[in-house]
Amino acid sequence: MPDSAIVDVPIGLILVFAIGSVAVSRLNETVFGLVCYRGRQLEAELRRLFGDRPVDSTAAAVDISRTAQLLDGPLRGLRSGRHAGEAPDIGTAPVSASAWRRARRMRLPSYIPSVAFARGVLDMLEPPARVLLARMDRLTIPDAALPALREAHRSLTDVSAAALSEALAASPAATEESRRIAVSIVGLAAAEPVGPLLDEVAKLPADAPLRSALIGIVTRAGHDRDRIIAELAEWYDDTMDRLSGWYKRRVTRFLFVYALLLTLVLNLDAVALTNALWENRSLRTAAVEAASTELVSATATATPAASAGEAANRAVNAVRDAAALRLPLGWSGAGADRSDPRRIPDDTGGWALKIFGWLLTALALSLGAPFWFDLLGRFVNMRSSGPKPTPASD
Repeated sequence: MPDSAIVDVPIGLILVFAIGSVAVSRLNETVFGLVCYRGRQLEAELRRLFGDRPVDSTAAAVDISRTAQLLDGPLRGLRSGRHAGEAPDIGTAPVSASAWRRARRMRLPSYIPSVAFARGVLDMLEPPARVLLARMDRLTIPDAALPALREAHRSLTDVSAAALSEALAASPAATEESRRIAVSIVGLAAAEPVGPLLDEVAKLPADAPLRSALIGIVTRAGHDRDRIIAELAEWYDDTMDRLSGWYKRRVTRFLFVYALLLTLVLNLDAVALTNALWENRSLRTAAVEAASTELVSATATATPAASAGEAANRAVNAVRDAAALRLPLGWSGAGADRSDPRRIPDDTGGWALKIFGWLLTALALSLGAPFWFDLLGRFVNMRSSGPKPTPASD
């Protein structure tokens, strides 16, 4: 055999693994979309952060949890889905016995930006009067009104709110907007005293991770709302990173199951494919040509800002072009030629080798398409005289 076969055979195998990985990823995304897996896991994590109880289909219809208040209130816009505004309230809708059916009806989001989460939590915990008071911090407050402002931050009652309004009204340097906000605060605080943000945070369950995190953040940031949002968003990102690690490990199991099913249906035997590519020069040449002209060229011309949709389209085109390779996939009858890799084994040794090839393929497909696309480019560059020149646009 020519020396190039040593490199061409892995290229052909990697091409098959890359195409199969795309199919496995698409299957995983389809199943997860149907059962709303990401949305359900995100809601479960939010309930853990707030110290809420898990969703119980036998519980009462009314859900007064903080998670329901957050998703029904400040973050409701993230649940719009295809038909905006039609998602029922989580807190009042009856709980379905089917978790995935409930998630689809509620249009649970699969992702919440960290800043949106931080702002939503503060908007939910802080009464409107204190939100207006935090907004006033960003305005120009005259020195004469600073003592009244500090007293209002310490204890926002109708008396302290009225004192702040009177101090701003008596100061010529106060802006008209700050006077209007002070008047609104007086009206909101007249109903009942408004405690500091720490008092609202203390109402969360003692074992809630969000409670301990907010206590530390508010203690350090004081009345600086922007700093509270920034630190809370950073804490949320760290928490979601840990959830993402758990999610990836869980997804790997699903990917292996899908890869094994695809391997059995198409008879993707890594050992048999290796033998076929090694013995059939025309098949090997066609595989290398498809890998170099379709996959690597598409990857080389892609910009860093390319969207996931464009990458998926390139992968679909590659799969369509690679289908013309006529790889020995699928099944043939037991009476087929013994050299045919699609033949059903008729002895123990043949079945053992076939099962070993299936397991190798399933493990390879579960590694993901990005891994194989990157490796494919490296092997094609190794086979050629050198790496492709970098485009001038890069």
